[in-house]
Amino acid sequence: MDSTSSGQIRGRGRNKRVWTPSEDEKLVECLVELCVSGKVKCDNGFKPGAFLQVEKMLEEKLPNSGLKASPHIESRVKTLKKQFNAIMDMLTHGSGFSWDNGKKIVLCDQDVFEGWVKRHKDANGLRLKPFPHFDDLSLIFGKDRANGKGAMSATDILEELDQVEASNDIGVDDLEVEAIVSHTNTKASTPSIMECSSQSRRKRARNDDTTLINVMTRTCNALESLVDNFNQQTERENRVVGELKKLPNLNRLDILKLSQIIMNDPMKVKLLFNLDEDLKVEWVKQLLQTP
Repeated sequence: MDSTSSGQIRGRGRNKRVWTPSEDEKLVECLVELCVSGKVKCDNGFKPGAFLQVEKMLEEKLPNSGLKASPHIESRVKTLKKQFNAIMDMLTHGSGFSWDNGKKIVLCDQDVFEGWVKRHKDANGLRLKPFPHFDDLSLIFGKDRANGKGAMSATDILEELDQVEASNDIGVDDLEVEAIVSHTNTKASTPSIMECSSQSRRKRARNDDTTLINVMTRTCNALESLVDNFNQQTERENRVVGELKKLPNLNRLDILKLSQIIMNDPMKVKLLFNLDEDLKVEWVKQLLQTP
C-alpha cells in the first residue's frame, strides 16, 4: 500500500489521490464495520450508497481529510480489491509463492515472479510489498471469490460419469462399423466380415471392461470426496457451536439459530473466529434480531 503523504495529483488524472497508511487503515476499518453491522450487504461487491456511508464514517475518523465517496473511496476500494485478488491468485493458483503472515508480504523467487507477471499484470509490484490489511480484506472480498467457484456437486460428478460412458460406447461402435466398411472395400485376401465382427466384439468387450473399471474407480473417488466433505462440514459445525457456547447469555435455541445463520455464510464464519470478544457479543445480538 502507498506510504507517501496524501494529496491530489494535478493535471492528467487530477482526481487520483495518494493515500497514506493511516487513511488506508481507517478505510478498511470502516468497510469491516459496515460488513459486520449488516447495514450494508457486502456479498458480490458493495451496493450503491455504501461508499456514501463510508464517506460519513471517515469524516468522523479523519476530520478535514476531504475524502469523498466518488472518486476517492470508490477508486481506492477498487484498487485494494484488485491487489487482494492478485495476491490470492498467486497463493492459490501459482507455484513457488508463499505468504509471510508476520510481514504481510508475498514471498517468491524473482524469476518466478517475473514469469507470473507476464500473464497476470495485476500482480506487478506486489512481490515483497507489505499488504497489512490482507486479513481484514479477506473478510470483505473473500466471498466474492468463493461465489461460482465451489467444488463439483454429486450431480455434476454423476453427469460427468454418464458422459464419459456414453462417449466410450460411441467410440466402440465406430470401431465396429469401420471394420465392416473397410472389409467391403478390400480384396479377398483380407479377413471376412465375420472375422472383423468377431474382432470388433472382442475389442468392444475389452473396452467395456476398461470403461466399467474406470467408472467404478471414478464413482469410488466421488463417494470418498463426498464423505470427506461431509466430515469437514461436521467438523466446521462443531467448531462454530463450540465458539458460540463460549459467549454469555445464549440459550440452546439462540445457539441453534446462530449456527444456521453463520454456517450459511463463509464470511460470517470468519467473523465469528476473528472478531474481538466484545464486538462478537454485539454482533451475535444483531444476528438474533434478524427476521
